[in-house]
Amino acid sequence: MQSKSVIENQAANTGSNSHSENHLTQKGAPHVPLWKTWGLRVFFAGMVFVLGFKQLNYILEGASEWNNWRGLGHSMLFTLAILAIGGLFRPLAFLPLMIYEIAWKAVWLLVVALPPFLAGEPIPGIVSVKGSLIGICLIMIVIPWKYVWWRYVSQPLEPLRRKKTS
Repeated sequence: MQSKSVIENQAANTGSNSHSENHLTQKGAPHVPLWKTWGLRVFFAGMVFVLGFKQLNYILEGASEWNNWRGLGHSMLFTLAILAIGGLFRPLAFLPLMIYEIAWKAVWLLVVALPPFLAGEPIPGIVSVKGSLIGICLIMIVIPWKYVWWRYVSQPLEPLRRKKTS
């Protein structure tokens, strides 16, 4: 049997409008510091405004002159910038975009930039190597990794099919 104060606290928590943090902690999510949430917002804002503006200019200047792979790259980066708008408002819900950003830059650094670097040749100037390394490191600092583990690894999997109800 629960005490009266516990019941009152539960009622107060369920009736409150501060839905974000209280809701997450009630469900067992680890605490995410406010500075990490705002750090994610800053990176999402950079994706929206810097990446989005740059890619939009490329698209408006001359998409007809591109080969298929260049068009694919610019289209995917512009779409990433558009989707990042959601991260400005719900940074924890849009964490997979940041994880994708880390993953594609890491793959690019390892597969495209590292071989010419090791061979003493110039690195393709498509993406800044220094900027990518610094960006990946800073993004990895602001990502709440305990929350990522809780949300995407430790939660039960969705069923492949529903049980039949009679």
